[in-house]
Amino acid sequence: MKSLTCFFALILLSCNTSNCPITNTKGYPNNININYLVDEVVSIESRNDFLNFLETYKNILYPFYEIQDTLNLDSKINNIYSLVDNIYFDSLYFDVRNEFGNKKQLFLNLDHAIGIYNSTSKQKINPKITLLLSGFYNDIVVDKENIVLGADYFLNKENKFKPRDLPLYVLERYTPHHMTSTALSTYLSQFNIVDDTDKTMLNEMISFGKLYYVVEKLLACEGQNIILGYSKDQLDIIEENEAFIYSFFLQNELFFKEGKLIKQKYLSERPSTFEISQSIPGRVGRWMGWKIVTSFMKESAYTLEDLLKEDDYKKVFYNSNYKPL
Repeated sequence: MKSLTCFFALILLSCNTSNCPITNTKGYPNNININYLVDEVVSIESRNDFLNFLETYKNILYPFYEIQDTLNLDSKINNIYSLVDNIYFDSLYFDVRNEFGNKKQLFLNLDHAIGIYNSTSKQKINPKITLLLSGFYNDIVVDKENIVLGADYFLNKENKFKPRDLPLYVLERYTPHHMTSTALSTYLSQFNIVDDTDKTMLNEMISFGKLYYVVEKLLACEGQNIILGYSKDQLDIIEENEAFIYSFFLQNELFFKEGKLIKQKYLSERPSTFEISQSIPGRVGRWMGWKIVTSFMKESAYTLEDLLKEDDYKKVFYNSNYKPL
């Protein structure tokens, strides 16, 4: 899977305005720039057209298509162009156009979220959001100035065209409803400071938890299950067993484990965390990191920017007073 991050959990579609109105629409967009390239891609009729398209948007498309050198450039271009020049591409285009054609509605929540972040941060962010029809080459690539989205990855689960490089339990999160949280969490991960010298599970748990917490606060219209990448039923099961999961981590002394294999069991993509229970979904360590950070922030004066910059996981953990027993 050609994704910078595929753990998250991430809706560019509007929220329920009766429950969570977004009123800051004057002069929209205020905090992002929009680059809608879906129509431009489908108008390509030759390899030369495709080369011109790549060159025009070189700064964003070269990283997206992983074009890094000129050694095997022709072969690389041919492979990418073959995704555009196929009999199914027009049908895929119409599906994307129908799902993501309303550009204002599409980006409204993301624009609002960036505005909230900038209202309390010292370092202002103003990313350009590029929506692209990728032919299932890539889902999302970011840098400090850009968020480039392969919109075809985020079509409805029932769509006849879906990526083949994702397991079904991950594919559940590749829908229109997850696009904003995925885009935002992937982009903000660049600003999420982590002590890379610390290899404990707790350090990684807190890292994921910080990101989940920030995205949740920025997307107040969004359900927690969408932010965390679970179905509603999955999140209900985890929440109902919170004390049991926490005691399992304590009894098995998991917080300060450093081994890659043991950390993968509780942090990585899996259909279930079998070690705890067949009914507990994967990535449960990330969820607990979010619970710890949420508890920490109840008594903290940190801004969202401050939280992302905090790399002392022990400070967060021991000051969270998180004990769901």
